[in-house]
Amino acid sequence: MKPTFTYYSMIWLFYLLNNVCFPQQKKLDSLLSTTTNISDSSNVDIATQMIYEITQDEKFNIALFYSDKFIDASRSIKYNKGTGILYIEKANIFNLTDRSFKAMQSYDMAENYFLAARYHKGIAVINNNKSIIEHRLGNPEKSINHLLKANIYYEKLNDSISLADTFNNLGNIYNTLKQFDYAKKYYKKSITIKRKHRLKTLGSTLNNLALTHIQNKETDSAITILNEALIVNNKQKDNRNIAGSYSALGKIYLGQKKYRKAKEYFEASMYIGGKVEYTSRLIKSKHTLAFIAIKTGSLDEAEEFLIEARAKCRELNSISELLRNYKYAAQLDSARGNFLGAFEWQKKRHKLLKEESKEEKRKNVKITEQKLKKEQEQQRLLDKQLLNEQIAKEKLFRQKIFTYIAISAFIVALIFIFFIIKSRLERAKYIKQLNQSNQVKNKLFSIISHDLKNEIHGLDNTLNLLRDNLISEKEFKEFLPLLSNSTHQTSILLTNLLNWSKSQMNKLKAQPEHIDFHNIIQKKFIFFQSKASLKGVKLVNNLAQGTRIYADEDMITIVTQNLIANAIKFCNQGDTVTIYKRDKGSLIEICFQDTGIGIPKESMDKLFSEETYTTAGTNNEVGTGLGLKICKEMINLNGGEITVTSTLGQGSIFCITLPKSI
Repeated sequence: MKPTFTYYSMIWLFYLLNNVCFPQQKKLDSLLSTTTNISDSSNVDIATQMIYEITQDEKFNIALFYSDKFIDASRSIKYNKGTGILYIEKANIFNLTDRSFKAMQSYDMAENYFLAARYHKGIAVINNNKSIIEHRLGNPEKSINHLLKANIYYEKLNDSISLADTFNNLGNIYNTLKQFDYAKKYYKKSITIKRKHRLKTLGSTLNNLALTHIQNKETDSAITILNEALIVNNKQKDNRNIAGSYSALGKIYLGQKKYRKAKEYFEASMYIGGKVEYTSRLIKSKHTLAFIAIKTGSLDEAEEFLIEARAKCRELNSISELLRNYKYAAQLDSARGNFLGAFEWQKKRHKLLKEESKEEKRKNVKITEQKLKKEQEQQRLLDKQLLNEQIAKEKLFRQKIFTYIAISAFIVALIFIFFIIKSRLERAKYIKQLNQSNQVKNKLFSIISHDLKNEIHGLDNTLNLLRDNLISEKEFKEFLPLLSNSTHQTSILLTNLLNWSKSQMNKLKAQPEHIDFHNIIQKKFIFFQSKASLKGVKLVNNLAQGTRIYADEDMITIVTQNLIANAIKFCNQGDTVTIYKRDKGSLIEICFQDTGIGIPKESMDKLFSEETYTTAGTNNEVGTGLGLKICKEMINLNGGEITVTSTLGQGSIFCITLPKSI
């Protein structure tokens, strides 16, 4: 069996031959092999320019081949802008080779990548190009929509030049649709921008606006605009648009049957158009001049114009102008009385019309097929999208159900855990309260069974000795200071014990009032005088009469009693306990200073702690360790604070700060 030379083999051979023959392709292959990450994006930009140059050389297959290769490379390195530009190059190739549907698909892909890259300039260019294709396919409404979308992006970019061009294009489309008001609106917008920026295309848009006025039979406005257009075009030496201006003026006077003036303008248009090889304008001018010559009886001149125009029409294969030529040729022969010749021209015209009609139908069928194909593709994509959306919705619904179930289970678990934790916390709280109650009870029983019991037993034994006449009255009197001191100590012990018990049960409440601190100190000095005298301690009250505070009198009395008792407890023979004050604005600081033995540094932090702390006095006086703790709680309840400073061997200073009485 002989090997077949397939289509793909031909393509591969073509690729190999081109790769050998053209250094451009070698360069592209080299760029392709070295494009591996985003830092190589410049390779894609260089390749895009080279693909554009290959397209300009009309090597479309090679350009498409490398477009696809570099699109894949650009995608792989996630270079969205570069991918979009490559898709534009691919679309332009399809556009040049009359594959409109594929061109539109590539433009759509380019737009997606530009949206991802936020490259607004590219999106505007794409919509401008789409507009041209839609206009060519006979979809003016779609063309307008694309141009309006392009305008939105050009406005965002402040790209006045591009904006002026799209406004001009919109005017052209509305003019084709004979919606002259819209056409004039967009032409005027374009003219405003072009005047402001002195753009070279101003004359072209002025001509377009004038033609719209002519079609709308507003000849005076058209003449004014065309005169301005001529000034602009002459200034810019724009011969093509000068020819256009003269042609438009000729149309005006031709419509008014001012043939001589119309002829002058068409001759000028033909002359200028010939200078720039503007063949289309040249043919139209010759035909119009032939028509004028027939109307004015210059039949030989008309024939000359028609022969010249006919040759150009055949050269350019301009069917529409050739039909016009045959029409005027028939009119010319009729004017000469050569009716047979006129009939021949009419036959030629009808034959050409028939052929043109077939060609037009063929084009229309092709356009319709392209439209149908595009609509089918769009419907297919829409159906696919709807199916994907339906699948996504179902998937989302299932996910939502699972999520709700998971959330519900989680909430139930949280509630369950919450109640377990709450139950455990409450149990821990009750256990703590019970332990505290037990500690209070144990402490209370300890104090009652030891400290209070000893004091009461001492009193009881002394009184029993007196009752049984085992001691004399003289000896009893000698015991009286000791009994007084013991009674005093018992009183303080009972007071502290009562208040400590209340504080443990959270029943202590302050009831502040205006009181004189000097009087409280005086009363307590009288109360402690015997104990102080027994130890040889001097009590000094430096508070002035009328030193008033705002606090609970009972609580402050207990605090004062404890602080004075503590000071005496740690004093030796000859020491002094002094009470003085310091003003602190709205507060007053009362200090209890002693010159006793002081407090060791390691014991300072224990004075007001939760654990009870006590040490024996200078005469081995004992305590419950509750006094200072009660003092701190009561001072806090009255909105004050208590501080202490001490120097070992020199004494201590306890200070309480309370609100002044106003």
